[in-house]
Amino acid sequence: MLDFASAHAVLLSPDLWSQQVFPWLDRDSKRAMRGVSKSMRSQTDACIKVAISPASGVSAADLSCALLRWPRLRDLTLLNVSSADALGPLATTSLAGLRSLTVRQAPRAAWDMAARPALDAPAFSSRVAATLRVLDISGCIDVRSIDFVLSCVQLRCLWMPGCVGVSDLSPLGACSETLEELWLAGNDQLRSLAPLKSCPRLCKLDLRRCQSVLADQVEDLRLTCTELAAPSSVKLQGLVHDLQPSIPPAMQARAVGDLARWIHDDRVFDFPIAVAAAGAILPLVLLLGPEPSEDILQAGAARALLFLARGHAQNQAAIANAGAIPALVPLLGPESSAGVQEAAAGALRHLAAGHPQNQTAITAAGAIPALVPLLGLGSSARVQMAAASALRDLAAGNALNQGAIAVAGAIPALVPLLGAESSAGVHQAAAGALCHLARGHAQNQTAITAAGAITALVPLLGPGSSADVQMTVAGALCHLARGHAQNQTAITAAGAIPALVPLLGPGSSADVQMAAAFVLGDLAASHAQNQAVLTAAGVIPPLVLLLRPESLADVQAAVARALALLARNNAQNQAAIAAAGAIPVLVPLLGPESSAQVQQVMSAALHLLARSYAQNQAVIAVASALPALVPLLRPK
Repeated sequence: MLDFASAHAVLLSPDLWSQQVFPWLDRDSKRAMRGVSKSMRSQTDACIKVAISPASGVSAADLSCALLRWPRLRDLTLLNVSSADALGPLATTSLAGLRSLTVRQAPRAAWDMAARPALDAPAFSSRVAATLRVLDISGCIDVRSIDFVLSCVQLRCLWMPGCVGVSDLSPLGACSETLEELWLAGNDQLRSLAPLKSCPRLCKLDLRRCQSVLADQVEDLRLTCTELAAPSSVKLQGLVHDLQPSIPPAMQARAVGDLARWIHDDRVFDFPIAVAAAGAILPLVLLLGPEPSEDILQAGAARALLFLARGHAQNQAAIANAGAIPALVPLLGPESSAGVQEAAAGALRHLAAGHPQNQTAITAAGAIPALVPLLGLGSSARVQMAAASALRDLAAGNALNQGAIAVAGAIPALVPLLGAESSAGVHQAAAGALCHLARGHAQNQTAITAAGAITALVPLLGPGSSADVQMTVAGALCHLARGHAQNQTAITAAGAIPALVPLLGPGSSADVQMAAAFVLGDLAASHAQNQAVLTAAGVIPPLVLLLRPESLADVQAAVARALALLARNNAQNQAAIAAAGAIPVLVPLLGPESSAQVQQVMSAALHLLARSYAQNQAVIAVASALPALVPLLRPK
């Protein structure tokens, strides 16, 4: 196969353009094509950025060829360097104008230590060193001395994270007037920062995991280097750099773990946006594959993307645009470890949450058939919880996904997760998934009931469940009952009402009280038998108590809705609600201090209490409801 230069030589050969080779081209076309090829050759000669990464390791011959072939080189990256000999041409070349040089050491397993000298002290010619601005030797663990910078009089940035053998920084005095950035993460051999006091322009100093450097040395250095940036901004830039594909896997794993923990622990809402702006998303996506990668890298990268996407629509879009979705879906497969599956499912969940475009893209990438098997008993509780949560957020507000998830067999796989052997987290995730599968989807409502979900959900309303589980289960029952008479009857028959009434009491959180009130309202809606059962179960007095002023507005609105649905077309319940003192409590909530939503619900409740019931009409009038209702008729 021809190399790049030879190919251009052939392209420019006069024989190629003879009538015998291209008889269908006229003279002008040949001239135009010849001009294009010359332009391509010119651009090749002017190449300013080259990366050399042969699988067998960079050799001196490779480097010599590159330096001769591209005389105007400005940015050179050498990957898989296994010996100092390979860098020999840099010590003799007459190349001038090189601005940036990156060297990556080959893994030790690729070395023949007896035949190749260690990469302990790279050397550069004076012409190369004189123009070098950026030098990156990250992960070159065998470098012992940085004497090579003695001729780098214009060096501005030196990357040495992972160069654990360097202990003396004094050679940096040669570039003290120009050095602005020094990256030393993970170096435990450093003993003194004193040489840096002669670097007045130093503004970024990375000392992550440099345990041997004392805090007072850093504070002393700040007296001289007054432009030093805050450690947090330097740390972020350093972590993003360490995620790059050319960095050794051990450094990448440490960086991705540190970054994920930092995003998770930082309580500043905009911090994930800052991390994305620092360029973290693309290198994290690359760590997911498709090339084989270590489990710890894949799991860490997926977890970091999870935290970046969580609650941030801007990051959700950016992560999807970077190609994360088709990279995450294969990680759900059986060949991945449980940790990778959990992290990938969690990342997909937070990419889908509240983001219709991502919901569609994730489904198109084949995530649903990959997630459903993870619900099985062969998966760990953490994987089951992550998969159920991902399906929940894929189904939320998306009718097409609701149908696709049901067709994929998720419903009969989710119901067993509600059993006593599952953890509270699994209970909540499974109930949440069923809730969003049932919401506004009659076919799924029927299928979920047929799978035995109702009899599995009702016991989880009991005092043995956490508030989060009770609230989520109530939400599932609410959407199973809504607009579905058969399910309303089935839920009541399963004993849900005696389990729901205690949740209205003062011992429950406001969220649980609100969820219980919603379920009770949906059980009563257009169902005379349930209305009677609810009243007999004593649901009205605790509902009325929740209308008190100290209750949250959302709770008051949910309670008023439940009372309205209990009263609808039921004279006995209209009388019982009025007798419980609901009307004098409802009327003040029509006032201007209430939200428009609360005012609307209160008006509806009073309407259904008064409808065709003269006694309640009189009570409502006496309670001064009319002066409160009239202003609500005016357009706002």
